[in-house]
Amino acid sequence: MRFGALNSLLSLQAAALAGALLVAAPNQLLAEEPGADEKQAGTEEKDSCFTGKGTVKEVLNACAAFIASGSEDKARLVTAHSVRAMALSAVGDIDGATKDLDAAIAVDPNAPNSYFMRAAALNAKKDYDKALGDLDKAVSLDPAHGDFYLLRGMVYANKGDFNRALVDMNEKVKRDPDSLDGYNKRGDLYRQRKEYDLAVADFAEVIKRDAESAKGYISRGWVYVLYNDLDKAQADFDTALKLQENEPSALVGRGVVKSRKGKPTDGSADISLAVKLEPTIIEQVRKLGVQ
Repeated sequence: MRFGALNSLLSLQAAALAGALLVAAPNQLLAEEPGADEKQAGTEEKDSCFTGKGTVKEVLNACAAFIASGSEDKARLVTAHSVRAMALSAVGDIDGATKDLDAAIAVDPNAPNSYFMRAAALNAKKDYDKALGDLDKAVSLDPAHGDFYLLRGMVYANKGDFNRALVDMNEKVKRDPDSLDGYNKRGDLYRQRKEYDLAVADFAEVIKRDAESAKGYISRGWVYVLYNDLDKAQADFDTALKLQENEPSALVGRGVVKSRKGKPTDGSADISLAVKLEPTIIEQVRKLGVQ
């Protein structure tokens, strides 16, 4: 596996492990200003730890070599620890990733992104109070960064504090009005709060801004299922499946709608195919509040 594909992999890892937010770090880290050594040399960066090019193993080895080199370039040390943390998280070593982020913070205790990334790891480990502490620190260092509020809102939601979660989700949307993440996550939160009209409005905004993606239609479709508007739900699931054929959640959604509108067995084929494609899909759907 190439490290260049890490953004895609981290999207999947983060969905399960860190609320989809470790994915926000790679581009920012790899695009940061080069360290003093590189500036003086005036040469093109070739180290895999700083270019992100190569396999995950190659990047891990390159970062380990740089960290062991004794460099006193703090900016590059922070990046090396952070990139290695991302690579470790990609292979499921969240404990190792957390240790690297501890080291990054020790090198530079005023780098907000390090606290943000460590908070994502702590959230994955369900250590919510420590994650919130890191996010409070990140916000204090960079109060303009919308993703810090988004992750903090997600952690509050994981703790069951939906009111504080909504305050932070609103802040994310306010600061990054063009970001789909804010509308998607706030829509999820409104669904959890059973404020279905507001959830529909946020997912409609996602669809308006990205009409060629199935995600917004699927999310809105499940909200329609929850308040039993089955015709609108079916329309959204049908649209999602035109955009992304055999998407498991949309297949289950269409199957559920068919079963509720007709005979209990009418949706069996769709649901069976979805389970074949994604064995955990029924459990995922139940977490949405659908029975």
